[in-house]
Amino acid sequence: MRSILLQKLFLLSGLICLMFCLACGSDTHASTQGGGNSWQLVSTPSSATHINFFSVKSTNNHWFLADRLSGFWRSTDQGATWSQINTGLPHTNAWSIEVNPANGDLIGSLYKGASGLPGDFYRSTNEGTSWTKIPVSYSFTFGAYIGCVFPNNSIVCGGFWAPFPKTGVWVSSDGGATVTEGLVTPYNASAFGLGYNPKDNILWMGTEQRGVYNSTDGGLTWNQKSPNSTYFDPVNGIGVGNADYFAFDRQGNILLSALGGIWKSTKSGTSYTWTNVLKNNNTSAGRSLGQDAQGNLYYGHNHDTTNPTTVYRSTDDGATWSAFDTGLPQFLEDHEFIVNPIDGKMYTVVGDETTGGWVYSTVNPILSTGGAQTFGAWILQ
Repeated sequence: MRSILLQKLFLLSGLICLMFCLACGSDTHASTQGGGNSWQLVSTPSSATHINFFSVKSTNNHWFLADRLSGFWRSTDQGATWSQINTGLPHTNAWSIEVNPANGDLIGSLYKGASGLPGDFYRSTNEGTSWTKIPVSYSFTFGAYIGCVFPNNSIVCGGFWAPFPKTGVWVSSDGGATVTEGLVTPYNASAFGLGYNPKDNILWMGTEQRGVYNSTDGGLTWNQKSPNSTYFDPVNGIGVGNADYFAFDRQGNILLSALGGIWKSTKSGTSYTWTNVLKNNNTSAGRSLGQDAQGNLYYGHNHDTTNPTTVYRSTDDGATWSAFDTGLPQFLEDHEFIVNPIDGKMYTVVGDETTGGWVYSTVNPILSTGGAQTFGAWILQ
């Protein structure tokens, strides 16, 4: 009887130990995988039907939206309620909205599109209660897809298409009170996307047809660092047209989303070689890129009727990619990725050109909270 009892106690203790180990292993695995691959819809205003941009002010966790029809919005309670913040703006065709990490100001852009209305940049020092036009000397059709970047307490921004001989990219060292136009060689008039590599402090700019440029002086001068697109140069070009988003792997190599999919750089001296690490096999042109604090990469593409996957992830610096979109609608394009350092969750905007846009977040945190987060071109601190 005693031996039987001991056997039962041994089996019971072993079962408890096994359950404990599995639970621990499950938690460790979830942390390694970025908190799981499940997404949930975020509450946004019912009249904001074409959301294009989402941003977070990390000092107080206030949220901001840019909607292509209803303008800019603010939530001070993490999406429970929203207020429009368009006072002083000439129209409500909003394209992007961001928080300047140097001072907490909002930087927003309006787009012209087919409306003929002015496509300009504005700043707000009071979370949208009032807006002041940033004195760029011309209007854009659209602001850059990725918005602005904020290296070393400055603003580098731009858009497409700028009127000749303007270059489409500008720099401000005083929060947008004054601007300096970037000098681009060879000449180009479209800043589709901008990126800032914190490993070497080099700025990157994607264009419509001339591939990518970089700047080593804070955005004042730019030089071409890739071949032209195949449309512009069918013989020597590569699929880097509509280059709109940048991310950087653990070693600081550049990844670029463009018409041909994802391209990755290899640097030799001051030259760069570009390799197509994820191809666009149909209409899945690259749309967005980013990375988390662990170096995992995230990718979204344009709408494709043959590709249901909305978001991909790579955990090996872009060598392989797999679906990371449980809970997201299928067959949509992804506009951006940001990580909120307060709740640790990743946020993304998904939609298409006709059915509107929505904000989703991961169900679980994707990083430990309480610190600044560098994410692609976004520095939330």
